[in-house]
Amino acid sequence: MRTTADSRADAQRLIDALPVPLPQDDARRADAVQSALLDSGLLSRDDLGNSPAVAAATRDGLTSLAHLLDARVQGQGGGRLLLLLLAQRERFTPHPTPDKAELRVRGAADALLHLGMWHVDDTLRLLGGALQVHAEEARNAAGSGMPSPTPAPSSGLVPVAPGLSADGGELHLAVGAFGADGALSVCGRWLSAHVADVASGSVPPECDTCFGLSVQGPALIFTGEEHDAWAAFVEAHRREEA
Repeated sequence: MRTTADSRADAQRLIDALPVPLPQDDARRADAVQSALLDSGLLSRDDLGNSPAVAAATRDGLTSLAHLLDARVQGQGGGRLLLLLLAQRERFTPHPTPDKAELRVRGAADALLHLGMWHVDDTLRLLGGALQVHAEEARNAAGSGMPSPTPAPSSGLVPVAPGLSADGGELHLAVGAFGADGALSVCGRWLSAHVADVASGSVPPECDTCFGLSVQGPALIFTGEEHDAWAAFVEAHRREEA
């Protein structure tokens, strides 16, 4: 049975196989990333040119990179990977500042997403699927009693949790811990209460702006709208701290 340790080993082989720097030409870059997937064992030579198979290998590579980050951020590798990619896209420095190893992980993830553009219509959904697989594999590993990655010092990742609008009529994603005055949702609305167990009663309508495919702990999975709202939220707080 495949283990999270296997995934971390695949991720390291993938990183080591990627040329530095990557070719700038799109076709040559895609070929280089595909070659690295072959060297890592995530892609079979029989599957070259098979878009669904290459897309699946790309997703598995992203999942493996999230597992590689788990040991550094207390099992929150999926969230850290997403934050690193968001920071690259929005040009801000996440907390804590990435070291060389994390920058190589981010570079590998970015290269995989670039390859994915050749084989899928929505690379964000590809990333979301990878983070979902990571979350499921991490939960299964914890439930099976398999050794877990060595915890690292607190990473300072911002928690995201489901929350209700002030009138209790809409379900949102809330950024940060809930306080007496509520919490800010990803889409920018202030919320009033934490949803402890939505399965125990009627579930309020979901907000089309900020709620969707997200699964909490250990990975964050955003829709396209959530991705952009989250990036805007982080950018706003970066300006406030400057």
